[in-house]
Amino acid sequence: MMKTIIVILAFIAGSVYAQYSYQATLTGNAQRAGETNTFRISVLKENKPAYTIERTLPFDVPAPLISLNEHSGMLVLRYVFDGFAEVYSSSGNKVWENNFFKDEEPNYERTLGAALGDSSIFFLLSDTKRERAVVQKFSLDGALQWTVQLPHQYAYDIALSPDERTILAGSYLALEDEVRQSTAILSSDGKIEGDINIIFRKAAFAQEQRLVALMSEREVVVISLDSKKEIGKVSKQRNQAIFTDVCWKGSELVVQESEVVTPADSRYYFANPTFTWYSQDMTKRKEQHIDGITFHQSRLVSVSAGIEFRYDGNIRLLQQ
Repeated sequence: MMKTIIVILAFIAGSVYAQYSYQATLTGNAQRAGETNTFRISVLKENKPAYTIERTLPFDVPAPLISLNEHSGMLVLRYVFDGFAEVYSSSGNKVWENNFFKDEEPNYERTLGAALGDSSIFFLLSDTKRERAVVQKFSLDGALQWTVQLPHQYAYDIALSPDERTILAGSYLALEDEVRQSTAILSSDGKIEGDINIIFRKAAFAQEQRLVALMSEREVVVISLDSKKEIGKVSKQRNQAIFTDVCWKGSELVVQESEVVTPADSRYYFANPTFTWYSQDMTKRKEQHIDGITFHQSRLVSVSAGIEFRYDGNIRLLQQ
């Protein structure tokens, strides 16, 4: 009898004003031609069902990556292997679709990132056959507005400021003895206005100032969106740990550093996180350490009472 593998993905909104979230599943154990898996995503509005999309995927097609505008409910499904994206409205109707690598063979060494605004959608593209990674801006109905080349060949991640005035796009190039990396700072009309020597895993925009914190596994950099320059930086403090999240609370930045545990018989997980409060220029204010806990996923969320540490279905309010 065929076994069924279920992968559950849960989107956790990072803003107290978020309305939309999602739950997604991939079921099946397809291993050869003719066999399929089933992908299903259910979008929720204020924790109530809004719409559901279901797709049957051939055995060799990975599940799509998901981007959701937590305020408008617009959804993008990205099939990176094929270079294909689908855009859905808040009611679940397909608005448009696009093959970003038309006439090119499928490729596992490809990036198809997305950042969804309330008035535009930005895609980050790279492929091993192309010399430069690019950012493309589209209107909500699918009209291409501009294309900008990034400094390096391979794309990493993309982020959009809440006011949609600034786009951050990471690219890199791995050489024999070095890695060249860049986060380009783009304006809404497609001009590169700055460049920071980091490729980020997360971008956290401050609500009260025009600042953004860029987090990699090893460092956190705070950037002024007005000057387009770095105003503070901190590196990880522990050998067996990496940075796993950042979150603004007013003018302070809370940085989470977690130990990485890599057992031989299972996938890695995290343990014993440390939370450090910094000023805008990354001057250390205070620190909190939680011993004796392990988790696979976590998120810092700013709420009225302070900062919540959410991990594997648990919620803990950090010290004020």
